[in-house]
Amino acid sequence: MRTHKYLLMVVLWITIVVSLVAQNRSPHIIGINQLAITGSDIYCFIIINESAFLRIGYPNQIVKINLITKQTDWAINMNSNFNSNNQLVKTLDNNICYADGGLIVKISTDGDILWTQNLTGIFSLSAKSPDFLTCYSMSSNLVLLDYTTGQIINQWSITTGGLASCGYHNVHAATDSTFYLFDDMPMGILYNTGIKITKIKVINGMAEIIWFLRVDDLSDIHGIVDDNIVYAIVRQIDPWVNSLVYQVIDQGDNYTITSITDIAGPDSVGTVGSGITVDNNHRLILPVAIRLGIDPNGEDGYSGAIMGYENGNLVWSINQTIMPFCLMLVTAINSNKIYGISMCMTSYSGVRTFWLTELETTVATDDPTTPAIDPELTCYPNPCRGSANVKIKQQTGNSPTTIAIYNTRGQLIRTLVNGQNLTPGKEHTFTWDGTTGSGQPAAAGIYFFKIKSGHYSATRKMILMK
Repeated sequence: MRTHKYLLMVVLWITIVVSLVAQNRSPHIIGINQLAITGSDIYCFIIINESAFLRIGYPNQIVKINLITKQTDWAINMNSNFNSNNQLVKTLDNNICYADGGLIVKISTDGDILWTQNLTGIFSLSAKSPDFLTCYSMSSNLVLLDYTTGQIINQWSITTGGLASCGYHNVHAATDSTFYLFDDMPMGILYNTGIKITKIKVINGMAEIIWFLRVDDLSDIHGIVDDNIVYAIVRQIDPWVNSLVYQVIDQGDNYTITSITDIAGPDSVGTVGSGITVDNNHRLILPVAIRLGIDPNGEDGYSGAIMGYENGNLVWSINQTIMPFCLMLVTAINSNKIYGISMCMTSYSGVRTFWLTELETTVATDDPTTPAIDPELTCYPNPCRGSANVKIKQQTGNSPTTIAIYNTRGQLIRTLVNGQNLTPGKEHTFTWDGTTGSGQPAAAGIYFFKIKSGHYSATRKMILMK
């Protein structure tokens, strides 16, 4: 009953405003779905193939979501009640590592434990280096672990001034034994209200500080590095809790601050969630909660937003109000899709529900590597008995196209088209006879048709009856 209640609320409340600020390649929304999860917040969001993996707070869990069915496949309970960003990462071999306080765990995408390593402290992780998993503690200890065995490769105590009680500490590892440390520091008008970015380089086995940037009276730092550009998301303390984006150019032995952006503009208050990312076009993608009204506690409501920034400038923003209180928490990127998860409530202290927004990036038709395909992938009749037809129309390009059928658990049932080059400008119809890949009749129930061609993909649901 609760699901039906909130689905009705979506129909009543949903208002989507797409603002194209500087360019004509703004993403567009292709789906909004409620997720069957509970919790206080979401801190980490990664995607591997057709699955999303989340770090949820209270209950403290790692959760796997099937992106096709939007259903929960499994959940792993955690022992530590400390919640932060960068506790969950994807390794280069398409497995997962997570930090449960000082316990570092590597698991498969099926949830099987591959190894564990007990460290002292509370850690954030980075899997950006192909040579080691990087672990960084709240007490400024930097530890490198072997991806295969979990054994300690090296470790250092870094003098950043960090204390165990200062909230946000995270790390980004570059491929040349360079590390960027992001720390909350006790350096302001209130305790834990200062931030510091430190560049570390390992030289002859020693971790040496190359440069650091310190700013007082800011908090809640989380960062990401794109080539030589360092982005730090921070929050102002007074007079409003409002997010800023620092763009810093790493010049080797020093740095230059190239921009400081008020995320919501001079007349608004916005806070950025922990799940920030950078797309293939080197744009910074941010999950943002924009405070509505004038109440300093936010009791007038929030609008969720996913924003794209380039060189410190806002190039597109997609705002949405699923409910009167909608806070975008995390984002992730998979191929040409951007995913955002928001926490929404009907009232200031109402029941929290979580919603997955799926965006698709608009691609110019003069791009020879990415075909433009009609997003109207149709299957009929629906519901069907015995067989169904899938119809698509490819407008330009002739990239290899695959059409496959999945069940509600995300398992492949049948491949109708496998890497076939379709003639541009024509409608193409394919028939599923209701059988599996082994020729056995498929059980009655819900199935999903998925098409993938070049960078484009789309999914449609159908019901098979007997």
